[in-house]
Amino acid sequence: MYYGWRGKIGHVCPAIYDTGAYEFDQILPKGVITVTLTLNVQQLVASEFERAAGIMIEGAKKLAEEDAGVIISGGDPIITMKGVGGDQKIIAEIRELTGKPASTSITTAMDGLRAVGAKRIAIASPYTEERNLVTKKFLEGNGFEVPVVKSLGVVKNVDLTRIPFHASYKLALEAFRAAPGIEGIYLPCGRWAVVGNLKAIEEDTGACAISSIQSMAWWGLKTLGIREKITGYGKLLETLGS
Repeated sequence: MYYGWRGKIGHVCPAIYDTGAYEFDQILPKGVITVTLTLNVQQLVASEFERAAGIMIEGAKKLAEEDAGVIISGGDPIITMKGVGGDQKIIAEIRELTGKPASTSITTAMDGLRAVGAKRIAIASPYTEERNLVTKKFLEGNGFEVPVVKSLGVVKNVDLTRIPFHASYKLALEAFRAAPGIEGIYLPCGRWAVVGNLKAIEEDTGACAISSIQSMAWWGLKTLGIREKITGYGKLLETLGS
C-alpha cells in the first residue's frame, strides 16, 4: 500500500501550491493524491503568463514520469490568452508527449458546466476585470452565455491567499443577482478559498457552482475511473456516483 494507490492526478500548477493543495485534500477520496509541479507565477500579468506557458508542457512531461494517471494544466489566464481553441492545442500536445489523458483547468470547468446543464453563467473571480474579460470571451467562444463578470482585482499572486474565506461566497451571490436566468456560477483560480463555500452558494442561489479545484478533481476522478460520490462540495462532484 502507498499514497495514491487508487490514482494520481497530475497538476501543472501555475503558482505556489498552498490553498489548492488544501482544497484538493478536502475533496479527494482516500487513496487518491495530486502530483504537482509549479510554474511559480507570482504576478498576474501577461509577461509572467507567457513565461509560464513556455515551460508548461515540459512540466506535464515530468508529471507523467512521476506516474500521474491523468494530467491537468492549471492557470486559466495562461490558457485563455491563447484564444478559443488554445486549450485543445495544449491538451493535444500533452497527450502526444506523455500518452496520458489530459485537460486544462478551464476545460474541466467547461466540461463541468455542461455536465450540470449550465449554459448561462456568471463569472465571480479574484482576478482583474481585464483578465476576466478575456475569460468571458473565451467562454462565449465555447458556446456559453456570460452576461455577468464580477472581479476583486487581485494582481499579486500571494494576495489571493489573503482573501477572506467568505469573499468567494459574497462575490458569487453578487454575480448571480446581477442578471436574470443564471444557471451556473464559475469561480476560477485555485489559490483563493472556494470549495468550502460551493454548497452554500448553490443552496442560496439555486444555480450550480463550479470552481477550478472542484472541476479538476471531478474530471481527474472521472477519467481515472473512480466513481465514488462526493458530497458537500457542489452538485458536480455528486454526479460521480450516478
